[in-house]
Amino acid sequence: MAKDKKKKQKKEKKKKSKGSGDIFAHTKAQKGKAAAGAWYTLGNPIDKSHDKLFLGTDYREVYINERPWSEMLADVQYWTPLPFTHGIEMELIIADDNGNYPPGDEMVFRMKEIVKDAIKIMDQILYEGRSDFLPVPEYIHQKVLARPWGRDDIEKGYAMNIRYALGGSSVDIDTFARDGNVTAITYILELVTPPCEYVEELAYWASTLFLLAKATLPKDLHIIASAINPATREYMRGVSQADHSHLGTFQSETEKIQAYCMIRNFIPHIIALTCNSPILNNKPTDVVKVINGRITAPNCVRSLRLKNNTTMLSNNDPNHFIPYLTSTDQNSMNYFLQVVQKASLEDGRFQDVFPFTDWGTIEVRISDAQISICRRIGIGLLLQAMCYKARKLLAKEVWVPDAGSATIAYNRKGAIERGLIALFRPQNLTREHLAKYDREFAEQYLGPANQPIRYLAQAVQRMFFYLKEELKELGFLYSPFMKPLLQSVFGSVSYAEPPITEAEYQLSLYKYKLDNGENPNILYDLIYFTIQYCQDPLNNPLTGVLTLPKEMRD
Repeated sequence: MAKDKKKKQKKEKKKKSKGSGDIFAHTKAQKGKAAAGAWYTLGNPIDKSHDKLFLGTDYREVYINERPWSEMLADVQYWTPLPFTHGIEMELIIADDNGNYPPGDEMVFRMKEIVKDAIKIMDQILYEGRSDFLPVPEYIHQKVLARPWGRDDIEKGYAMNIRYALGGSSVDIDTFARDGNVTAITYILELVTPPCEYVEELAYWASTLFLLAKATLPKDLHIIASAINPATREYMRGVSQADHSHLGTFQSETEKIQAYCMIRNFIPHIIALTCNSPILNNKPTDVVKVINGRITAPNCVRSLRLKNNTTMLSNNDPNHFIPYLTSTDQNSMNYFLQVVQKASLEDGRFQDVFPFTDWGTIEVRISDAQISICRRIGIGLLLQAMCYKARKLLAKEVWVPDAGSATIAYNRKGAIERGLIALFRPQNLTREHLAKYDREFAEQYLGPANQPIRYLAQAVQRMFFYLKEELKELGFLYSPFMKPLLQSVFGSVSYAEPPITEAEYQLSLYKYKLDNGENPNILYDLIYFTIQYCQDPLNNPLTGVLTLPKEMRD
Protein backbone atom coordinates (compact mmCIF):
# COMPACT_ATOMS: atom_id res chain seq x y z
CA MET A 1 0.00 0.00 0.00
CA ALA A 2 2.77 2.41 0.93
CA LYS A 3 4.54 1.67 -2.39
CA ASP A 4 1.31 2.28 -4.33
CA LYS A 5 0.78 5.59 -2.55
CA LYS A 6 4.35 6.68 -3.33
CA LYS A 7 3.89 5.73 -6.99
CA LYS A 8 0.66 7.70 -7.15
CA GLN A 9 2.27 10.77 -5.54
CA LYS A 10 5.23 10.54 -7.93
CA LYS A 11 2.88 10.29 -10.91
CA GLU A 12 0.83 13.29 -9.73
CA LYS A 13 3.98 15.28 -9.08
CA LYS A 14 5.33 14.49 -12.57
CA LYS A 15 2.01 15.47 -14.11
CA LYS A 16 2.04 18.78 -12.22
CA SER A 17 5.64 19.59 -13.13
CA LYS A 18 4.69 19.38 -16.82
CA GLY A 19 1.92 21.92 -16.39
CA SER A 20 3.91 25.03 -17.28
CA GLY A 21 4.50 23.81 -20.81
CA ASP A 22 1.26 21.91 -21.37
CA ILE A 23 -1.19 24.23 -23.10
CA PHE A 24 -3.83 21.47 -23.16
CA ALA A 25 -3.70 21.11 -19.39
CA HIS A 26 -4.07 24.87 -19.21
CA THR A 27 -7.09 24.85 -21.55
CA LYS A 28 -8.68 22.15 -19.41
CA ALA A 29 -8.13 24.30 -16.33
CA GLN A 30 -9.76 27.27 -18.05
CA LYS A 31 -12.81 25.14 -18.91
CA GLY A 32 -13.01 24.08 -15.28
CA LYS A 33 -12.90 27.70 -14.16
CA ALA A 34 -15.53 28.65 -16.69
CA ALA A 35 -17.77 25.86 -15.39
CA ALA A 36 -17.39 27.22 -11.86
CA GLY A 37 -18.60 30.66 -13.02
CA ALA A 38 -18.09 33.27 -15.74
CA TRP A 39 -14.69 34.95 -15.95
CA TYR A 40 -16.28 38.36 -15.62
CA THR A 41 -19.47 40.34 -16.10
CA LEU A 42 -19.83 43.73 -17.75
CA GLY A 43 -21.30 46.64 -15.84
CA ASN A 44 -22.18 50.20 -16.83
CA PRO A 45 -20.62 52.00 -19.78
CA ILE A 46 -18.12 54.66 -18.73
CA ASP A 47 -17.72 57.79 -20.85
CA LYS A 48 -14.03 58.61 -21.24
CA SER A 49 -14.32 60.41 -24.58
CA HIS A 50 -13.69 63.77 -22.90
CA ASP A 51 -10.30 62.64 -21.56
CA LYS A 52 -7.71 62.38 -24.34
CA LEU A 53 -5.38 60.42 -22.05
CA PHE A 54 -7.49 57.30 -22.49
CA LEU A 55 -7.09 55.29 -25.67
CA GLY A 56 -9.63 52.77 -26.86
CA THR A 57 -13.41 52.90 -27.21
CA ASP A 58 -16.54 51.70 -25.43
CA TYR A 59 -15.22 51.63 -21.87
CA ARG A 60 -17.25 49.38 -19.58
CA GLU A 61 -17.08 48.34 -15.95
CA VAL A 62 -15.61 44.85 -15.66
CA TYR A 63 -16.50 42.76 -12.61
CA ILE A 64 -13.99 39.92 -12.33
CA ASN A 65 -15.31 36.72 -10.78
CA GLU A 66 -13.01 36.65 -7.75
CA ARG A 67 -12.86 34.04 -5.01
CA PRO A 68 -11.24 34.20 -1.56
CA TRP A 69 -7.51 33.52 -1.62
CA SER A 70 -7.86 30.44 0.60
CA GLU A 71 -10.24 28.87 -1.95
CA MET A 72 -7.98 29.71 -4.91
CA LEU A 73 -5.00 28.22 -3.11
CA ALA A 74 -6.79 25.00 -2.18
CA ASP A 75 -8.19 24.48 -5.69
CA VAL A 76 -4.89 23.21 -7.14
CA GLN A 77 -6.42 21.56 -10.21
CA TYR A 78 -7.45 24.99 -11.56
CA TRP A 79 -4.20 26.82 -10.90
CA THR A 80 -2.90 28.91 -13.80
CA PRO A 81 0.38 27.59 -15.28
CA LEU A 82 3.26 29.88 -16.17
CA PRO A 83 4.97 29.43 -19.55
CA PHE A 84 8.34 30.06 -17.84
CA THR A 85 9.48 29.31 -14.30
CA HIS A 86 9.40 32.42 -12.14
CA GLY A 87 11.05 33.39 -8.89
CA ILE A 88 10.97 36.79 -7.17
CA GLU A 89 13.55 38.34 -4.85
CA MET A 90 11.75 40.83 -2.61
CA GLU A 91 13.73 43.39 -0.62
CA LEU A 92 12.21 44.85 2.53
CA ILE A 93 13.14 47.68 4.87
CA ILE A 94 13.77 46.71 8.50
CA ALA A 95 13.32 49.72 10.79
CA ASP A 96 11.99 50.76 14.17
CA ASP A 97 8.84 52.78 14.99
CA ASN A 98 10.50 55.99 13.81
CA GLY A 99 11.95 54.54 10.62
CA ASN A 100 15.48 54.35 12.05
CA TYR A 101 17.70 51.46 11.05
CA PRO A 102 19.09 49.31 13.89
CA PRO A 103 22.88 49.67 14.39
CA GLY A 104 24.82 47.35 12.10
CA ASP A 105 26.80 45.56 14.84
CA GLU A 106 23.64 44.89 16.81
CA MET A 107 21.85 43.53 13.75
CA VAL A 108 24.55 40.93 13.08
CA PHE A 109 23.43 39.06 16.19
CA ARG A 110 19.71 39.88 15.92
CA MET A 111 19.49 38.86 12.28
CA LYS A 112 20.91 35.42 13.03
CA GLU A 113 18.30 34.93 15.75
CA ILE A 114 15.54 36.10 13.38
CA VAL A 115 16.66 33.58 10.74
CA LYS A 116 16.76 30.78 13.35
CA ASP A 117 13.16 31.59 14.28
CA ALA A 118 12.20 31.67 10.59
CA ILE A 119 13.62 28.16 10.09
CA LYS A 120 11.71 26.86 13.11
CA ILE A 121 8.40 28.43 12.01
CA MET A 122 8.81 27.42 8.35
CA ASP A 123 9.38 23.84 9.48
CA GLN A 124 6.15 24.00 11.51
CA ILE A 125 4.23 25.45 8.54
CA LEU A 126 5.41 22.62 6.28
CA TYR A 127 5.19 19.63 8.61
CA GLU A 128 2.78 20.46 11.43
CA GLY A 129 0.63 23.35 10.25
CA ARG A 130 0.05 26.62 12.08
CA SER A 131 -3.22 28.44 12.67
CA ASP A 132 -1.72 31.77 11.57
CA PHE A 133 -0.73 30.39 8.13
CA LEU A 134 -2.87 28.78 5.44
CA PRO A 135 -2.37 25.02 4.91
CA VAL A 136 0.40 24.16 2.46
CA PRO A 137 -1.05 22.75 -0.78
CA GLU A 138 0.11 19.17 -1.31
CA TYR A 139 1.65 20.08 -4.68
CA ILE A 140 3.93 22.63 -2.99
CA HIS A 141 4.62 20.32 -0.06
CA GLN A 142 5.86 17.62 -2.47
CA LYS A 143 8.23 20.06 -4.15
CA VAL A 144 9.99 20.87 -0.85
CA LEU A 145 12.61 18.10 -0.84
CA ALA A 146 14.25 18.74 2.54
CA ARG A 147 13.40 20.36 5.86
CA PRO A 148 14.40 24.07 5.97
CA TRP A 149 17.94 24.55 7.24
CA GLY A 150 20.37 27.35 8.02
CA ARG A 151 23.72 28.02 6.42
CA ASP A 152 26.41 30.66 6.76
CA ASP A 153 26.99 32.75 3.66
CA ILE A 154 29.93 35.14 3.23
CA GLU A 155 27.71 37.92 1.84
CA LYS A 156 24.31 37.23 3.39
CA GLY A 157 25.36 35.99 6.82
CA TYR A 158 23.07 33.29 8.22
CA ALA A 159 20.37 32.28 5.74
CA MET A 160 17.36 29.95 5.67
CA ASN A 161 17.56 27.48 2.80
CA ILE A 162 14.83 25.49 1.07
CA ARG A 163 15.48 22.69 -1.41
CA TYR A 164 12.86 22.87 -4.14
CA ALA A 165 12.07 20.57 -7.04
CA LEU A 166 12.69 22.03 -10.48
CA GLY A 167 12.05 19.78 -13.46
CA GLY A 168 13.92 16.54 -12.89
CA SER A 169 16.35 18.17 -10.48
CA SER A 170 16.26 20.60 -7.55
CA VAL A 171 17.64 23.97 -6.44
CA ASP A 172 18.65 25.28 -3.02
CA ILE A 173 17.25 28.74 -2.38
CA ASP A 174 18.34 31.29 0.26
CA THR A 175 14.71 32.14 0.97
CA PHE A 176 15.18 34.30 4.08
CA ALA A 177 18.31 36.35 4.80
CA ARG A 178 19.76 39.82 4.67
CA ASP A 179 20.57 41.27 1.24
CA GLY A 180 24.14 40.36 0.40
CA ASN A 181 24.68 43.38 -1.88
CA VAL A 182 24.19 45.94 0.87
CA THR A 183 27.04 47.75 2.59
CA ALA A 184 27.54 47.53 6.35
CA ILE A 185 25.44 50.65 6.98
CA THR A 186 22.26 48.69 7.61
CA TYR A 187 20.31 45.60 6.75
CA ILE A 188 17.72 44.91 4.10
CA LEU A 189 15.71 41.72 4.48
CA GLU A 190 15.63 39.72 1.25
CA LEU A 191 12.85 37.18 0.75
CA VAL A 192 13.30 34.84 -2.21
CA THR A 193 10.57 32.61 -3.61
CA PRO A 194 11.53 29.28 -5.16
CA PRO A 195 11.21 29.05 -8.97
CA CYS A 196 7.48 28.50 -9.47
CA GLU A 197 5.46 26.97 -12.30
CA TYR A 198 2.03 28.35 -11.38
CA VAL A 199 0.66 31.81 -10.64
CA GLU A 200 -0.92 30.71 -7.37
CA GLU A 201 2.26 28.90 -6.33
CA LEU A 202 4.24 32.13 -6.78
CA ALA A 203 1.64 34.14 -4.82
CA TYR A 204 1.66 31.53 -2.04
CA TRP A 205 5.42 31.77 -1.53
CA ALA A 206 5.51 35.57 -1.72
CA SER A 207 2.71 35.92 0.83
CA THR A 208 4.04 33.20 3.14
CA LEU A 209 7.56 34.67 3.25
CA PHE A 210 6.17 38.12 4.08
CA LEU A 211 4.07 36.66 6.90
CA LEU A 212 7.12 34.71 8.08
CA ALA A 213 9.04 37.99 8.34
CA LYS A 214 6.18 39.49 10.36
CA ALA A 215 6.12 36.47 12.67
CA THR A 216 9.87 36.48 13.35
CA LEU A 217 10.74 40.16 13.76
CA PRO A 218 11.04 41.44 17.35
CA LYS A 219 8.27 43.83 18.44
CA ASP A 220 10.55 46.86 18.20
CA LEU A 221 11.22 46.26 14.48
CA HIS A 222 8.98 46.37 11.41
CA ILE A 223 9.08 45.30 7.78
CA ILE A 224 8.22 48.10 5.35
CA ALA A 225 7.41 47.50 1.68
CA SER A 226 8.59 50.55 -0.24
CA ALA A 227 11.57 51.21 -2.48
CA ILE A 228 12.83 54.01 -0.21
CA ASN A 229 12.38 54.38 3.54
CA PRO A 230 10.27 57.60 3.64
CA ALA A 231 11.67 58.54 7.06
CA THR A 232 15.34 58.37 5.98
CA ARG A 233 16.88 61.85 5.90
CA GLU A 234 18.90 61.30 2.74
CA TYR A 235 19.59 58.61 0.18
CA MET A 236 22.31 56.17 1.24
CA ARG A 237 24.18 54.32 -1.50
CA GLY A 238 22.76 50.85 -2.02
CA VAL A 239 20.07 51.22 0.64
CA SER A 240 16.94 51.02 -1.46
CA GLN A 241 14.54 48.16 -2.07
CA ALA A 242 13.55 46.44 -5.31
CA ASP A 243 11.70 43.42 -6.63
CA HIS A 244 13.85 41.21 -8.87
CA SER A 245 12.26 38.61 -11.13
CA HIS A 246 14.05 35.52 -12.48
CA LEU A 247 12.47 33.86 -15.52
CA GLY A 248 13.73 30.46 -16.65
CA THR A 249 13.20 27.22 -18.61
CA PHE A 250 13.43 28.81 -22.06
CA GLN A 251 13.18 26.42 -24.97
CA SER A 252 16.43 27.70 -26.49
CA GLU A 253 19.11 30.33 -26.00
CA THR A 254 17.68 32.22 -28.98
CA GLU A 255 14.26 32.32 -27.30
CA LYS A 256 15.85 33.58 -24.08
CA ILE A 257 17.74 36.41 -25.76
CA GLN A 258 14.65 37.43 -27.75
CA ALA A 259 12.65 37.49 -24.52
CA TYR A 260 15.37 39.75 -23.05
CA CYS A 261 15.02 42.08 -26.06
CA MET A 262 11.25 42.23 -25.63
CA ILE A 263 11.52 43.18 -21.95
CA ARG A 264 14.25 45.72 -22.81
CA ASN A 265 11.92 47.51 -25.25
CA PHE A 266 9.36 48.03 -22.48
CA ILE A 267 11.67 49.12 -19.64
CA PRO A 268 10.17 52.68 -19.50
CA HIS A 269 6.68 51.16 -19.38
CA ILE A 270 7.63 48.78 -16.54
CA ILE A 271 9.20 51.63 -14.57
CA ALA A 272 6.11 53.78 -15.04
CA LEU A 273 3.94 50.97 -13.65
CA THR A 274 6.20 50.08 -10.71
CA CYS A 275 7.68 53.37 -9.44
CA ASN A 276 7.11 53.41 -5.68
CA SER A 277 9.63 55.67 -3.95
CA PRO A 278 8.34 59.26 -4.08
CA ILE A 279 9.09 60.30 -0.49
CA LEU A 280 12.38 60.90 1.33
CA ASN A 281 12.92 62.68 4.66
CA ASN A 282 9.11 62.52 5.12
CA LYS A 283 8.31 64.68 2.11
CA PRO A 284 8.07 64.45 -1.69
CA THR A 285 10.23 66.55 -4.01
CA ASP A 286 7.44 69.07 -4.69
CA VAL A 287 3.88 70.05 -3.83
CA VAL A 288 1.34 67.28 -4.46
CA LYS A 289 -1.23 68.66 -6.89
CA VAL A 290 -4.60 67.04 -7.52
CA ILE A 291 -6.47 68.28 -10.61
CA ASN A 292 -9.98 66.99 -11.37
CA GLY A 293 -9.40 64.02 -9.08
CA ARG A 294 -6.10 63.10 -10.75
CA ILE A 295 -2.91 63.08 -8.68
CA THR A 296 -0.77 64.98 -11.18
CA ALA A 297 2.08 66.14 -8.88
CA PRO A 298 4.12 67.05 -11.99
CA ASN A 299 7.40 67.80 -10.21
CA CYS A 300 7.28 64.98 -7.66
CA VAL A 301 9.90 62.37 -8.57
CA ARG A 302 8.12 59.00 -8.66
CA SER A 303 11.18 56.76 -8.16
CA LEU A 304 13.85 58.29 -5.96
CA ARG A 305 15.41 54.82 -5.88
CA LEU A 306 16.04 54.75 -9.61
CA LYS A 307 17.03 58.42 -9.74
CA ASN A 308 19.75 57.86 -7.14
CA ASN A 309 20.75 54.23 -7.61
CA THR A 310 23.00 54.59 -10.64
CA THR A 311 25.65 52.00 -9.67
CA MET A 312 23.54 48.84 -9.37
CA LEU A 313 21.30 49.37 -12.42
CA SER A 314 21.54 50.64 -15.98
CA ASN A 315 21.79 54.38 -16.59
CA ASN A 316 20.15 56.84 -18.97
CA ASP A 317 23.14 57.14 -21.30
CA PRO A 318 22.02 55.59 -24.62
CA ASN A 319 25.64 54.93 -25.63
CA HIS A 320 26.11 52.62 -22.65
CA PHE A 321 22.60 51.26 -22.19
CA ILE A 322 22.08 47.47 -22.32
CA PRO A 323 22.19 46.55 -26.03
CA TYR A 324 19.88 44.64 -28.35
CA LEU A 325 21.26 41.09 -28.77
CA THR A 326 20.57 38.11 -31.04
CA SER A 327 22.70 35.51 -29.27
CA THR A 328 24.07 34.49 -25.87
CA ASP A 329 27.46 33.30 -27.19
CA GLN A 330 30.81 34.57 -25.91
CA ASN A 331 30.99 37.35 -28.51
CA SER A 332 27.56 38.62 -27.42
CA MET A 333 28.60 38.54 -23.75
CA ASN A 334 31.75 40.49 -24.56
CA TYR A 335 29.74 43.01 -26.58
CA PHE A 336 27.26 43.40 -23.71
CA LEU A 337 30.09 44.09 -21.24
CA GLN A 338 31.80 46.48 -23.65
CA VAL A 339 28.61 48.55 -24.09
CA VAL A 340 27.77 48.75 -20.36
CA GLN A 341 31.48 49.34 -19.57
CA LYS A 342 31.97 46.48 -17.13
CA ALA A 343 34.96 44.18 -16.85
CA SER A 344 33.15 40.95 -15.96
CA LEU A 345 29.71 39.35 -15.90
CA GLU A 346 29.85 39.57 -12.10
CA ASP A 347 30.03 43.36 -12.37
CA GLY A 348 27.88 43.51 -15.50
CA ARG A 349 24.89 41.79 -13.90
CA PHE A 350 23.81 44.98 -12.12
CA GLN A 351 21.60 46.13 -14.98
CA ASP A 352 17.88 46.70 -15.57
CA VAL A 353 17.67 43.34 -17.36
CA PHE A 354 20.43 40.71 -17.42
CA PRO A 355 20.27 37.61 -19.67
CA PHE A 356 23.48 35.84 -18.57
CA THR A 357 22.80 34.64 -15.01
CA ASP A 358 24.50 31.53 -13.62
CA TRP A 359 21.11 29.81 -13.46
CA GLY A 360 20.19 30.24 -17.14
CA THR A 361 17.53 32.80 -16.25
CA ILE A 362 16.76 36.36 -17.26
CA GLU A 363 16.96 38.65 -14.23
CA VAL A 364 14.78 41.78 -14.26
CA ARG A 365 15.96 44.22 -11.57
CA ILE A 366 14.22 47.42 -12.58
CA SER A 367 11.04 47.36 -10.44
CA ASP A 368 10.74 49.34 -7.22
CA ALA A 369 9.61 47.25 -4.25
CA GLN A 370 5.80 47.26 -4.32
CA ILE A 371 3.55 47.72 -1.29
CA SER A 372 1.28 44.82 -2.26
CA ILE A 373 1.96 41.18 -3.13
CA CYS A 374 -0.88 41.48 -5.65
CA ARG A 375 0.96 44.05 -7.76
CA ARG A 376 4.23 42.11 -7.50
CA ILE A 377 2.57 39.03 -8.99
CA GLY A 378 0.85 41.18 -11.64
CA ILE A 379 4.22 42.54 -12.78
CA GLY A 380 5.48 38.95 -12.90
CA LEU A 381 2.57 38.00 -15.18
CA LEU A 382 3.30 40.98 -17.42
CA LEU A 383 6.93 39.86 -17.81
CA GLN A 384 5.75 36.32 -18.53
CA ALA A 385 3.42 37.61 -21.27
CA MET A 386 6.30 39.58 -22.84
CA CYS A 387 8.50 36.49 -22.95
CA TYR A 388 5.63 34.42 -24.33
CA LYS A 389 5.08 37.03 -27.05
CA ALA A 390 8.76 36.64 -27.99
CA ARG A 391 8.29 32.85 -28.15
CA LYS A 392 5.34 33.23 -30.51
CA LEU A 393 7.20 35.69 -32.76
CA LEU A 394 10.17 33.34 -32.94
CA ALA A 395 7.86 30.48 -33.93
CA LYS A 396 6.79 32.66 -36.89
CA GLU A 397 10.47 33.42 -37.62
CA VAL A 398 10.00 37.07 -36.68
CA TRP A 399 12.70 38.84 -34.66
CA VAL A 400 11.66 41.03 -31.75
CA PRO A 401 12.10 44.61 -33.03
CA ASP A 402 14.67 46.94 -31.47
CA ALA A 403 13.14 50.17 -30.17
CA GLY A 404 16.69 51.52 -29.84
CA SER A 405 18.75 52.53 -26.83
CA ALA A 406 18.14 56.24 -27.50
CA THR A 407 14.34 55.88 -27.23
CA ILE A 408 14.46 53.46 -24.29
CA ALA A 409 16.98 55.48 -22.25
CA TYR A 410 15.25 58.82 -22.93
CA ASN A 411 11.85 57.54 -21.82
CA ARG A 412 13.42 55.61 -18.94
CA LYS A 413 14.51 58.95 -17.49
CA GLY A 414 11.02 60.41 -17.93
CA ALA A 415 9.40 57.39 -16.26
CA ILE A 416 11.68 57.75 -13.23
CA GLU A 417 10.88 61.45 -12.88
CA ARG A 418 7.14 61.50 -13.60
CA GLY A 419 5.89 57.95 -13.88
CA LEU A 420 2.83 57.44 -16.06
CA ILE A 421 2.31 61.16 -16.69
CA ALA A 422 5.73 61.53 -18.32
CA LEU A 423 5.84 62.50 -21.98
CA PHE A 424 6.69 59.67 -24.37
CA ARG A 425 9.07 60.74 -27.13
CA PRO A 426 10.74 58.39 -29.62
CA GLN A 427 14.36 59.26 -30.42
CA ASN A 428 15.67 58.57 -33.95
CA LEU A 429 12.96 55.97 -34.35
CA THR A 430 10.34 55.81 -37.07
CA ARG A 431 7.20 53.74 -37.52
CA GLU A 432 8.50 52.63 -40.92
CA HIS A 433 11.73 51.28 -39.43
CA LEU A 434 9.92 49.21 -36.78
CA ALA A 435 7.31 48.01 -39.28
CA LYS A 436 10.07 46.27 -41.29
CA TYR A 437 10.31 43.80 -38.41
CA ASP A 438 6.80 43.74 -36.99
CA ARG A 439 3.97 45.99 -38.20
CA GLU A 440 1.84 45.33 -35.11
CA PHE A 441 4.71 46.27 -32.78
CA ALA A 442 5.30 49.51 -34.71
CA GLU A 443 1.62 50.45 -34.54
CA GLN A 444 1.33 49.84 -30.80
CA TYR A 445 4.78 51.02 -29.66
CA LEU A 446 4.51 54.43 -31.35
CA GLY A 447 0.77 54.69 -31.94
CA PRO A 448 -0.96 55.09 -35.33
CA ALA A 449 0.23 57.89 -37.61
CA ASN A 450 -2.93 59.90 -36.89
CA GLN A 451 -2.79 59.25 -33.12
CA PRO A 452 0.84 59.12 -31.96
CA ILE A 453 1.53 58.38 -28.29
CA ARG A 454 2.09 61.50 -26.20
CA TYR A 455 2.26 60.19 -22.62
CA LEU A 456 3.74 57.10 -21.00
CA ALA A 457 0.26 56.23 -19.70
CA GLN A 458 -0.82 55.89 -23.33
CA ALA A 459 2.33 53.93 -24.16
CA VAL A 460 1.43 51.49 -21.37
CA GLN A 461 -2.15 51.21 -22.65
CA ARG A 462 -0.82 50.33 -26.10
CA MET A 463 1.62 47.85 -24.55
CA PHE A 464 -1.43 46.08 -23.11
CA PHE A 465 -3.14 46.22 -26.53
CA TYR A 466 -0.01 44.60 -28.02
CA LEU A 467 0.04 41.83 -25.39
CA LYS A 468 -3.73 41.32 -25.12
CA GLU A 469 -3.88 38.02 -27.03
CA GLU A 470 -1.03 36.56 -24.97
CA LEU A 471 -2.63 37.73 -21.70
CA LYS A 472 -5.89 36.06 -22.79
CA GLU A 473 -4.23 32.86 -23.99
CA LEU A 474 -2.32 32.45 -20.74
CA GLY A 475 -5.38 33.15 -18.59
CA PHE A 476 -3.80 36.32 -17.15
CA LEU A 477 -6.11 39.03 -18.52
CA TYR A 478 -8.86 38.60 -15.93
CA SER A 479 -6.57 37.44 -13.14
CA PRO A 480 -7.06 39.38 -9.88
CA PHE A 481 -3.29 39.89 -9.91
CA MET A 482 -3.43 41.72 -13.24
CA LYS A 483 -6.33 43.93 -12.16
CA PRO A 484 -4.29 46.66 -10.34
CA LEU A 485 -1.96 47.08 -13.34
CA LEU A 486 -4.89 47.48 -15.71
CA GLN A 487 -6.56 49.89 -13.25
CA SER A 488 -3.40 52.00 -13.27
CA VAL A 489 -3.98 53.06 -16.86
CA PHE A 490 -7.58 52.16 -17.74
CA GLY A 491 -9.34 52.80 -14.37
CA SER A 492 -11.19 53.05 -12.22
CA VAL A 493 -9.85 53.66 -8.72
CA SER A 494 -12.26 54.70 -5.99
CA TYR A 495 -10.28 57.69 -4.70
CA ALA A 496 -8.45 59.04 -7.77
CA GLU A 497 -8.49 59.21 -11.56
CA PRO A 498 -5.90 57.14 -13.44
CA PRO A 499 -3.12 57.11 -14.26
CA ILE A 500 -2.13 55.98 -10.79
CA THR A 501 0.44 53.63 -9.26
CA GLU A 502 1.54 52.87 -5.71
CA ALA A 503 3.79 55.97 -5.93
CA GLU A 504 0.70 58.15 -6.36
CA TYR A 505 -0.91 56.19 -3.53
CA GLN A 506 1.96 57.24 -1.24
CA LEU A 507 1.62 60.85 -2.43
CA SER A 508 -2.14 60.77 -1.81
CA LEU A 509 -1.58 59.51 1.75
CA TYR A 510 0.88 62.36 2.32
CA LYS A 511 -1.52 64.98 0.93
CA TYR A 512 -4.50 63.61 2.88
CA LYS A 513 -2.59 63.94 6.15
CA LEU A 514 -1.36 67.42 5.24
CA ASP A 515 -4.88 68.60 4.28
CA ASN A 516 -6.28 67.30 7.57
CA GLY A 517 -3.72 69.01 9.76
CA GLU A 518 -1.94 65.76 10.64
CA ASN A 519 1.76 65.00 10.71
CA PRO A 520 2.31 63.99 7.05
CA ASN A 521 4.74 61.21 7.98
CA ILE A 522 3.38 58.12 6.16
CA LEU A 523 5.83 55.62 7.68
CA TYR A 524 3.35 53.99 10.03
CA ASP A 525 0.77 53.76 7.24
CA LEU A 526 3.30 51.83 5.15
CA ILE A 527 4.10 49.55 8.10
CA TYR A 528 0.38 48.81 8.50
CA PHE A 529 -0.32 48.30 4.80
CA THR A 530 2.73 46.09 4.31
CA ILE A 531 1.10 43.54 6.61
CA GLN A 532 -2.44 44.09 5.30
CA TYR A 533 -1.44 43.50 1.69
CA CYS A 534 0.67 40.40 2.36
CA GLN A 535 -1.88 38.55 4.51
CA ASP A 536 -4.16 38.42 1.48
CA PRO A 537 -2.23 38.55 -1.81
CA LEU A 538 -5.41 39.53 -3.68
CA ASN A 539 -5.62 42.76 -1.68
CA ASN A 540 -4.03 45.99 -2.97
CA PRO A 541 -4.28 49.77 -2.48
CA LEU A 542 -5.94 50.49 -5.83
CA THR A 543 -9.50 49.77 -4.74
CA GLY A 544 -12.35 50.16 -7.20
CA VAL A 545 -14.06 48.57 -10.19
CA LEU A 546 -11.89 47.79 -13.21
CA THR A 547 -12.92 49.53 -16.44
CA LEU A 548 -11.64 48.37 -19.82
CA PRO A 549 -12.11 49.52 -23.40
CA LYS A 550 -13.46 47.18 -26.06
CA GLU A 551 -9.90 46.76 -27.36
CA MET A 552 -8.93 44.95 -24.12
CA ARG A 553 -12.05 42.81 -23.72
CA ASP A 554 -13.00 39.56 -25.44
